[in-house]
Amino acid sequence: MLELLASLTLVDYQNLATVVQVEAHPNSADEYCVAASVLNRVLSDKFPNTISGVVFAPGQYQGLNYNSYIVPDPRLINKLSSPEGNKSIAHWSKILNGRTDFKGQSMLGYRVPSQDPMCHSKGNFYHYHWQ
Repeated sequence: MLELLASLTLVDYQNLATVVQVEAHPNSADEYCVAASVLNRVLSDKFPNTISGVVFAPGQYQGLNYNSYIVPDPRLINKLSSPEGNKSIAHWSKILNGRTDFKGQSMLGYRVPSQDPMCHSKGNFYHYHWQ
């Protein structure tokens, strides 16, 4: 994961911040988990192999379906692209263990706690694309 993070461009981080901004619980570890799940998709052969391809694939992220034009917050871009942000994304990526998908608070009734990690109690829960 750290190799992938080191190869990202400013545009990649802007796209990553765009989806994090609309899908993650703000100012929590959930931001890093959403980013990690997007990068897990990039690394998977089941999804496009670029951040823009993953983020802007039709119908993939509900927050982007409702907001056709998002201006990514520069503070979030800086947070994700910082060395500390990269370490946090890599850390949570290990916990997600390749999980590429997540569901939000309205779907918590479907969460299996022993199988679906959460990064914040008000954030998303994460699962594999086939679940």
